[in-house]
Amino acid sequence: MVKAKELLYVVTIESLYLAFMTGGKDSRDAIPTYDSEIYQLDNITELGIAGNPSSVVKWASGKMFVNASKNSKFTLSLSHVALPQEVQDKIDGVTPNKGITFSTANVKEYPMFALGFTALLNDGSRVARWYPRVQKVPSEETFATATEEQDVKDISVTFDATPLLFNNNTEVKFSETRESATGVKAADFMAQVVADESQIETLFPTV
Repeated sequence: MVKAKELLYVVTIESLYLAFMTGGKDSRDAIPTYDSEIYQLDNITELGIAGNPSSVVKWASGKMFVNASKNSKFTLSLSHVALPQEVQDKIDGVTPNKGITFSTANVKEYPMFALGFTALLNDGSRVARWYPRVQKVPSEETFATATEEQDVKDISVTFDATPLLFNNNTEVKFSETRESATGVKAADFMAQVVADESQIETLFPTV
């Protein structure tokens, strides 16, 4: 049976991937560049993905003539166990001095990075995604006392995934179950940020 025709479902989300932008965040002429170091973290409890769609409906001659929609961004709600301090500082866009950082009331643009993840399907294959232009959204924090019943609390953080200025891409999806994914695995897809169709033949050449 061809995998693309099987009824498959997600068993579990696996790794979180973060690659920080090093240049071209405001470029309309080229794909942004990313740090060669990609953080792979096995710390995800849950990842919620919510679109921000808007619709255009046009009626003519008493009938619906056009029913189109666009999605301007995705809101990514991540629940995780913990982040390395180095990664948290990069997300926050701070450089500690003697371990100290400051938050002010000034206007601040958080750093941009690519966020991705892999998820395991019931047949052992994987799906994966990249969101190539992501920023942190300031969120609430809660610190609570320890009790006799030890429990590791989840940490929640929200990100906005917005379109690249270069090509308007917001989300890049990959599935090992697609017939066209011959010879390509989720690990190959996550080895670098995939942000534009022009990268495909270079990164995954046809054998």
